[in-house]
Amino acid sequence: MNQDMLKLITAKIEKTLEQARVLKSEKAGLEALIVDLRENLGEKNKVIGELKSANEQLMAEIRSLQEALNERDVKLQDSEAALLKAIETLDEVLDKENTNNNSLQGLFSISEGNA
Repeated sequence: MNQDMLKLITAKIEKTLEQARVLKSEKAGLEALIVDLRENLGEKNKVIGELKSANEQLMAEIRSLQEALNERDVKLQDSEAALLKAIETLDEVLDKENTNNNSLQGLFSISEGNA
């Protein structure tokens, strides 16, 4: 082999080694980036888990409040029915007394002489 050929081969080997060093450096940078991305992904997954847990708790509270509202509505309906029944009974009693005792007639009416 002649001297020129050895110089050319040596130059190509040096160029190849330099490219290998550059690629190795880039690989190290990419590996560090991957580690950072995995850490970020882990943190985001943790936050997502916490948000899901908080959401489940809030949904449970909403269901509990809805059940309480439903119970309150039932109690209000029962109270309303009882009040209506009491008013109906009171009206019946007043109507009977009014027919039995004419002195109460006009007691609750507002007119010039009775006011």
